[in-house]
Amino acid sequence: MLASGVAVAGGLMAAGAAFADGGAGITATLQPTLLSGSVDTGGGHVIQGGLFTLKTDDGKYIQTYCIDIDHGVKIKDSVKYQESNWASSSLGAPGKAEAAGKIRWILEHSYPKLSLDTVKTAVGITGEFTKEDAAAGTQAAIWRYSDNKTAATPLDAEAKQLTEYLAGSKNTGLPAEPAPSLDLDPAEVTGKSGTKLGPFTLNSSADQVKLSLTGDSSGGKVKLLDKDGKSVTDLKGPIAKDTQLFLDVPAGTAAGSASVKASATVTVPTGRVFLSVGYTPSKHSQTMILAGSEELSVSKAAKATWTQAKGPLLATSAKVDCTANGVRVGVTNSGDQSATVTVTPGKSITVPAGKTETVLVPVAEDATYDIKVSGPGLTEEFKGILDCKTSSTTGGGSGTPTPTPTPSTGTTTGGSLATTGGGSETPVIAGVAGALVLAGGAAVFALRRRGRHGRTSA
Repeated sequence: MLASGVAVAGGLMAAGAAFADGGAGITATLQPTLLSGSVDTGGGHVIQGGLFTLKTDDGKYIQTYCIDIDHGVKIKDSVKYQESNWASSSLGAPGKAEAAGKIRWILEHSYPKLSLDTVKTAVGITGEFTKEDAAAGTQAAIWRYSDNKTAATPLDAEAKQLTEYLAGSKNTGLPAEPAPSLDLDPAEVTGKSGTKLGPFTLNSSADQVKLSLTGDSSGGKVKLLDKDGKSVTDLKGPIAKDTQLFLDVPAGTAAGSASVKASATVTVPTGRVFLSVGYTPSKHSQTMILAGSEELSVSKAAKATWTQAKGPLLATSAKVDCTANGVRVGVTNSGDQSATVTVTPGKSITVPAGKTETVLVPVAEDATYDIKVSGPGLTEEFKGILDCKTSSTTGGGSGTPTPTPTPSTGTTTGGSLATTGGGSETPVIAGVAGALVLAGGAAVFALRRRGRHGRTSA
């Protein structure tokens, strides 16, 4: 999916800049919650692992596991996340295809996709088996594939039994990437009156997608068409992969614009990646993978602009490409004259009329990027952080060991919280087994069995 620098997706980006992240439909905010248990990731290094909760923009909740242990989690900062494609994450890095399939199999065969009783029966667990055990056991199994933590093992016996089952011989993998909740790409196209603008490429896992035009300056002259030239207002599922849509602009239509809006109600499939939206290391948070969701409302819009004038008509887009370790910038020229476009830093391309040219901007792992694209009538900027590998180069991986459990008073207050993995700037919440809820501005931990306890960082 190409993220345009003109149409700001989900309202998450700073004005005048876009985050080139392969984003799809759902945006959400990390909540201060963790359903977890203690996991030894190797050599006696014990941290908390389990389920996070994110709140979507329409007020619903989704649950995720970590697939990026060595990068910290900025719970205290209410980090924004965006649904994204595997190619924009560590799952799209070279040699990770098999691991991605193994992780998706784990998600489909464990909690919360399946009930506790179903998981317990499938694994053959006979002892006490809680949500914390299920979360920790599942997270440990995922880390074995996402982060090559092959020795990751929960301390709890039942959780350990689950990990060995999920990472065992029954895991044959599910290599196909799940469809996005709703994706309309690119975010902007340009063209001339008397032509069909597009294509806009639609992908969705919804049973039905409603389509409409908004902000139509033509007064109803332009029409939304499918690839066969038929007028279209909605699509019934299953939605064909890479469904193409076009905007028909009659000859003589005065220069203007309209937006194509797609909306749907959908339960997002497990295995979708969520990337944090942030331009600096202090705002960057570890990559998540979806474990379960409610039925959500999602919408996405893409803009079409047309003119009658001669000359180049440029639109640009960008996407993170973890296979190539960089950001791939595309420039489309829908006009009738070629144009020279500068891609800073250090690249210049000529885009012929009616063509699209792409250029790869290499970016070091964990490095910030600020890519400026300029040409006739075009000035755009893409900013973000490249996070294609699970090993942090900025001091991650230290974590914070879980201390020996001691009796707890049942509440902990404080504000600076982080959890699982991470470097020195994001200490781990150690021993937190239940959900964290907000009460009067203070963080209160609902503590569970086995003497686990919580603490805050300084």
